[in-house]
Amino acid sequence: MSHEAGGDEMALRRRHPPTAAPLEDEDLLGEILLRVPPMPSLLPRASLVSKLWGAVAAAPSFRRRFVAHHRRPPVLGFFEKGDGELVFTPILDPPDRIPRARFSLRPGGDGDDFCGPFNSWVLLGCRHGWVLIVIRFWPMLLVFHPVSGDCRSVDIPSDFLQCVRDFSGAVLCAAGDDQGHVHGDCHSCPFKVVLVGTREKQDLTVAWVYSSETGMWGDQVSTTQPCAGLVYHLPGMVNRLPCTLVGNVLYWLLHGSDNGILEFDLDSQRLALIERPSSAGINRGNSRIIRLEDGSVGLAVFLYPTFNMWKRKVSSHGVASWVRHKIIDIHKIIGLPRRIKTGKGAIVGYSEDANAVFISVSGYLQYYAFIVQLESMQSRKLNQIFFENSYHLFADFYTAGTVPAIEPTQQQSIVPAIEPPQLQGGRMIQLISRIFVCTSIWWFSLLVSDCNVV
Repeated sequence: MSHEAGGDEMALRRRHPPTAAPLEDEDLLGEILLRVPPMPSLLPRASLVSKLWGAVAAAPSFRRRFVAHHRRPPVLGFFEKGDGELVFTPILDPPDRIPRARFSLRPGGDGDDFCGPFNSWVLLGCRHGWVLIVIRFWPMLLVFHPVSGDCRSVDIPSDFLQCVRDFSGAVLCAAGDDQGHVHGDCHSCPFKVVLVGTREKQDLTVAWVYSSETGMWGDQVSTTQPCAGLVYHLPGMVNRLPCTLVGNVLYWLLHGSDNGILEFDLDSQRLALIERPSSAGINRGNSRIIRLEDGSVGLAVFLYPTFNMWKRKVSSHGVASWVRHKIIDIHKIIGLPRRIKTGKGAIVGYSEDANAVFISVSGYLQYYAFIVQLESMQSRKLNQIFFENSYHLFADFYTAGTVPAIEPTQQQSIVPAIEPPQLQGGRMIQLISRIFVCTSIWWFSLLVSDCNVV
């Protein structure tokens, strides 16, 4: 009797083999790993659990699903020019913190001859994992991908240089949003470079588009009306506010008498000047063009203590207008007590990849910096002091080379390291030089006024 029962049990097992444990099922394990937050250290640490976990996490198909699931890459840090180098400053805490030297770059290599006298290169933009630099001495463009270390040079058309007075530019992934592509992991995709400049005599703006697929520049596109204020000149430096990509349209805030917005539609190849909101208090230091949650173009204006969002709406008759979208009490977002006497707010950077802004709040002997995600309106305090208002946020799905919780004495990097004391010293030198320039201009103006009086 017992022998027959045992035989029945073995036959039942053969008909219904035991199922794999949940964490040994590749499909189920893939769904679990898919929901790991996209911070740099989390997925690599999860892949160390077992060979199976590592194999699933390393599969290219899983990488594509992971990026598509999260859609928005985290902001890893920001880029700026300092002491002749493209300096990357990380903002995440260990173990997600990227080593500073990992993404930093000296555009001229070990020497400065490549960039010409006075180290004449300018950081124009940062988007979809690419960084765009113009070297004015040659002139040429550098398109740098920090994650892979890939750096490509692009010659600027001589026709463009001969007809423009000042210019700006942008780099973007060639794969559009309408193709189901998720930006933030775009190194394998071709890229485009857009240059816009103001003509020397007519004040008309022209645009050229370069494609890495063809290696060629397209035809020139021009506005039909004068458009000044593309580049804002300050004593001792040139400040180029980066543009914003909304859908497949690029927008530049203009500075000058008209204070408009330059719009370049990459699909229709149309370059036009549009109006910005007429609200008082909007200036180059407290505003940024942003992408709203519904995909439309917006304008963020930080008038402390309120954070305002405007939305551009187009009626069924094709008439465009700006309407106030949101008014937010910034104290509810950043958590500063109201008793703190602060007087000025600024937006110092924006990333449409992560839809996040850097903001600063300053007053008498007080300074605070935050990163704010515009959809959730969640904020995090940054241990930074921003001297300018044009920092380039870098967002990417990066999962290698992070800093452990206890940083080792020596860091391996693919580019020369930049030690924090040197960086701080360089910023101090920049600040002192700007104070010297402004003071010199002030003394010169007093001397001229005295001469006029005499």
